[in-house]
Amino acid sequence: MTPEEILSTPARALSQDQREAYFEKGYLLVERAIEAEWLEALRRSIDALVERSRSVSQSDVVFDLEAGHSAETPRLRRVSSPCDEDPTFWEFLIRSRVGEILQDVLGPDVKFYQSKLNFKWAHGGAEVKWHQDAPFFPHTNDAVLTCGLYLHDCDLEQGPLAVIPGSHKGAIFSHYRADGSWSGDIQPDDLPQVDADSAEYLHGPAGSITLHNYRAVHGSKPNNSPRGRPLLLNVVSAADAMPYTFNPLRSQYAQRIIRGRPAREAHLLGDRRELPPDWSGGYTSIFATQQSEKPAAE
Repeated sequence: MTPEEILSTPARALSQDQREAYFEKGYLLVERAIEAEWLEALRRSIDALVERSRSVSQSDVVFDLEAGHSAETPRLRRVSSPCDEDPTFWEFLIRSRVGEILQDVLGPDVKFYQSKLNFKWAHGGAEVKWHQDAPFFPHTNDAVLTCGLYLHDCDLEQGPLAVIPGSHKGAIFSHYRADGSWSGDIQPDDLPQVDADSAEYLHGPAGSITLHNYRAVHGSKPNNSPRGRPLLLNVVSAADAMPYTFNPLRSQYAQRIIRGRPAREAHLLGDRRELPPDWSGGYTSIFATQQSEKPAAE
């Protein structure tokens, strides 16, 4: 759907000003959007996943481990496809208020693409360099976004999501190095086009939702605080946006309708897009990609 089509539908959870701000800037922060009951349920599920990771000694298709991880002191960078590891994550997506928020910026028919649980562990949780999501998983149109949920209060010291205002209206940059290898971030020659000084840092209290369009330039600084920062991320789209490359994070729920109905037509844009690598051989996380680590084995 186009922004004009979406904005012409009645709002469900957001104000019209919030919806217009999303389309103007390419992102939106909604503070305290999620009820305490959902937060408690999700925190319990996250604690259980961290407990499971104690038995893992190297990164695999579920757990992406940070340097220093051990059974005694677990340190995770990511849990891939948490919806497939614990039903609470999927139930949250289809039953909570987040569904109505997504309809307000994607239209009445909303579809799931992938999920991940990113951690920034206390005292040095990894940086994420400036990048866009569109090069990782291009779709037939740009009604695609990532919805983040802060499970705990998140302040500037913890490395919150940072987004460049209006960057979703600009170029989609190559995320390949000069030698043709995939880096997963915007290349040095293109970085002068990124107005990093204008970045807005989307920090907020527990239960806050972040939304950013998949063309928006974004990243995050390391977490140098004594407090961890788990961030639940769900990538979703309008039902008429179709992926045309391999999904790097496989899920039994891929392309499942969250709200509304399946599309009977695909909305296609008439431009050209650079394709990502073939992810079918394995993928761990953006952290591993940007640090040139090998993908996890199947």
